[in-house]
Amino acid sequence: MDEEQIKTEISERWNESASRYDTFVSHGIHTDDEKKLWIHAFAKVLPEGNKPLSVLDVGCGTGAIGLIFAEMGHQVTGLDLSEKMMDEGRKKTKERALSMTFLHGDAENPPFPDNHFDVVINRHLLWTLPNPETALKSWKRIIKPGGRVIIIDGLWNDKRLKSLICRRCSEYLGRILDPDTAENLDYSPQLQQNLPHIGGISEAKAVIYFKNAGFEDIITENLMHIRKNQHHRLMWYQKIKPMGTYYLISGTKRA
Repeated sequence: MDEEQIKTEISERWNESASRYDTFVSHGIHTDDEKKLWIHAFAKVLPEGNKPLSVLDVGCGTGAIGLIFAEMGHQVTGLDLSEKMMDEGRKKTKERALSMTFLHGDAENPPFPDNHFDVVINRHLLWTLPNPETALKSWKRIIKPGGRVIIIDGLWNDKRLKSLICRRCSEYLGRILDPDTAENLDYSPQLQQNLPHIGGISEAKAVIYFKNAGFEDIITENLMHIRKNQHHRLMWYQKIKPMGTYYLISGTKRA
C-alpha cells in the first residue's frame, strides 16, 4: 500500500466507528472521577506557568482529551483525518459550551508553522501511525522552545498465546451477547502490515522515539490506575481481555 491508500483506509475505518466511539469505556471519558485522574496526570507534565496554553490535540478523534484541556482553560486545536470523528467532537463542544477548533489533517505532517504550540498531545494514536518517527519530529517542530509533547499509549497485545486466547474469547462473546455495540476496530491485513505497532507500543520503544527525535527532560508516568478505573465499568466478558500496559510519556523541546 502507498501512503495515500494507508491514510485513506485509516480515515474510512474511524469514520465508520465515529458514532459509537465514545460509548466504549476506554475511549470516551464517562465519569468525573476519571476526568480528575486525567487532569492530575496532565498537571504533572505541562509547561510551568498559569497562562492559557496553546494546545494541539493531534489525532483528536472525538475530542475526549482536547476538551479536558479546554475545560482547564487552554486554547485547543484538534487535528484528525476522520471528519466524522471530529463531527462528534464538534457536537460535544457545542453541548458543553466549550471552545475547541477541529481541523482536517494528517497527524504525521501537521500543517502548522514552526514553534506554533505550547503543547502537542495525543492519546491512542502512536500505535496506529505508519511513520511514528516522522510524527515525533513533526510534533517537535511545531512546538515552541520549552514546549512539550505528551503521548498516552500502551501495549494492547503482547503477542503471547494466553493473551491472544483471552482477547479472542472476549471479542467472540461480545459479538454474541451484544452484537450492536461490539467493538470491532480491526484494520485490513494489508494495512496492518504497514503499521509497525499494530498491537500497541511499549513504553521502552516510545522512549527511544522521543530520544531519537531530540527531546529532553523525558518523563514517563504509569497510567494503570486510570486503566483500572475504566476496568470497573466494563461488562464481565470484556474483563476477560488483558489490560495490557498504559502510560504517559512526555518530552521538552530545548529552550
